[in-house]
Amino acid sequence: MSSIRGSWPFYLCVSSCFCAVGPISHLYLLISERAMNELKRLLPFVKPYHGRLVLLAIVSIIGLIGVLLEPYFFGLAIDQGVAKQDLNAVVLYSGLLVASAVLFSVGNYVKSLLQGIVAADVVRDLRNALYRKLQYLPFSWYSTMPTGQIMSRMLSDMDAVEQFVAWGFTTMLTEGATFFLTFVILLMLDWPLTLAALLPMPLMAIAIVRFRLKIDPAWAAVREQMGRLTTVLQENIAGVRVVKAFSREPYAMRRFDEQNALNRIRNVERARLEAGAFPMMDFVSGLSFLVMLAVGAVRLVEGSLSLGVFFSFTWYIWSIIWPVRITGWLVSIMRQAVASIPRLWAILQAEETIRDPATPAALPAHSNTPAQVDFENVRFAFPDDPSTPVLNGFTLSIKPGETVAILGGTGSGKSSVISLVPRFYDVTGGRVLIDGVDVRDIPLKQLRAQIGIVPQETFLFSASLRDNIVFGKPDATDEEVIAAARIAQVDEFARTLPQGYATKIGERGVGLSGGQRQRVALARAVLMNPRILILDEATSAVDTATEHAIQSALAEVMRGRTAIVVAQRLSTMKNADRIVVLKDGRVAEEGTHAELLALGGEYARLYELQYRDQEARRQDWLDEESVPTSSEPAPSEPVPDRAPAPLTEVP
Repeated sequence: MSSIRGSWPFYLCVSSCFCAVGPISHLYLLISERAMNELKRLLPFVKPYHGRLVLLAIVSIIGLIGVLLEPYFFGLAIDQGVAKQDLNAVVLYSGLLVASAVLFSVGNYVKSLLQGIVAADVVRDLRNALYRKLQYLPFSWYSTMPTGQIMSRMLSDMDAVEQFVAWGFTTMLTEGATFFLTFVILLMLDWPLTLAALLPMPLMAIAIVRFRLKIDPAWAAVREQMGRLTTVLQENIAGVRVVKAFSREPYAMRRFDEQNALNRIRNVERARLEAGAFPMMDFVSGLSFLVMLAVGAVRLVEGSLSLGVFFSFTWYIWSIIWPVRITGWLVSIMRQAVASIPRLWAILQAEETIRDPATPAALPAHSNTPAQVDFENVRFAFPDDPSTPVLNGFTLSIKPGETVAILGGTGSGKSSVISLVPRFYDVTGGRVLIDGVDVRDIPLKQLRAQIGIVPQETFLFSASLRDNIVFGKPDATDEEVIAAARIAQVDEFARTLPQGYATKIGERGVGLSGGQRQRVALARAVLMNPRILILDEATSAVDTATEHAIQSALAEVMRGRTAIVVAQRLSTMKNADRIVVLKDGRVAEEGTHAELLALGGEYARLYELQYRDQEARRQDWLDEESVPTSSEPAPSEPVPDRAPAPLTEVP
């Protein structure tokens, strides 16, 4: 053992060189060029925490020094203490051995803690970046990306990245350094015995490379299939009422079972690859130990090897074997991340086609007056089907304060017209103008602040009734909320709820009827006090009594505002200043209800097919029911005979 002590400075010098070279060589063995390119994408999210990474490197080195000193002091205790029967030497080197173990434990604890903190910070920043990106991606992107795929990427793919950042990458570095530093020490202890112990290692290198090439596509298939499974799950949960209404539970279960079975197949294929690789790696590492044990025993019997060196060698060899044994696990962790990163970056690198203008143009400074809206020879096709025009030469001028009802058959372009005003989509050709300014030249926030929208498919958040009403104007006062709620006929039923306006209404507003949800959406739009009001069949989900009440309120709401209404109810069209009939993406007819009926064209045909019976039913209802005043509840939703509950603030 004296030879080891004499070469200690040389050992430190050589080991320091291998400390840098070792991890790099280890990474080269594990990571392909493509994988390295994918992992480099994480660097912008890791760089802000370079200070913690430096500290992580320091404590990792401290722990590494501790783990490498333990066998050295153990060998000295044998050769200098036990062999020479020197109790003081035994006590000294045993104490140093304990100190080395403490050094390793402390370093390992701090390292593990820092790994978790850095990984949590990196994943938080990456997830925030993804979520911010999702807020600004256009509608066209969402039309081609299923919700389940988005959820799968934000959850399971992010977990894979977190596992790699937290454990995979740092473990590769530390175990790689441990492997090569130990290799240096073993060479200095006894280079013939070291080479003999490492004879089986080429087999290990071959196994690792083969495993790396096969596991990459396997994990990519697992991630993609998990996205499909999540999509089916999300659709079935969101459409559970439709499933139950049509008694299609067996179909829903079969559809989910098919995707779940495919998910099992992908995971079994991945597990089969791992099951074939890991035992091979364990066998080779065990073979190395057996070779070392056999050669070392012979050398020990011959007297060419001291007992202390033999015991140190036996301990050190596990610092060679352990990094080799966990190589398969490291490859699996890394390949999960490599398979997930492209799926995440498909979101981060998606093009934001709807952007703020480079040189914005401000709207004229008359924010309290109704706006003029002009469509000039507008052409439009959806991005995923550019060869099929939805609007083709659409031209329309809407005067300030005018209410225009848009009517047309399925696929005529009604919803496209109203989607172009707030720039949910951009025109393919032509222009959409507000007060003479192209909407593409107006900052999005300023543009959409001018517009109140009530969509056909009402979406309410899982929050209180008040939170849903003030969504577009979070700083609204209670008085403003109540005023908007009364206009939209919400106040009456809101005061019957258990906690008034603070009542939680459930996901997508499941605690409310269809008509109530529609009126909450109306109140949300009214509260913004917009210059332009867009109603996409806003009364389509309400009964006749509620429709009558809302139409009376809307007449007041639309006064002093420019209103564009996609009409489905005859009452909506009759109350409009002008009716525009679309056909094949163009204006086919325009005029008042009476003028278009007298014209005997497309509107008259649609009226005979769809609206004459509707008008008769409405007239029958008016004959049978007394119309409620603004202070009376609608007949369809009687208010209990009690004092109205006060508006409850949300904390």
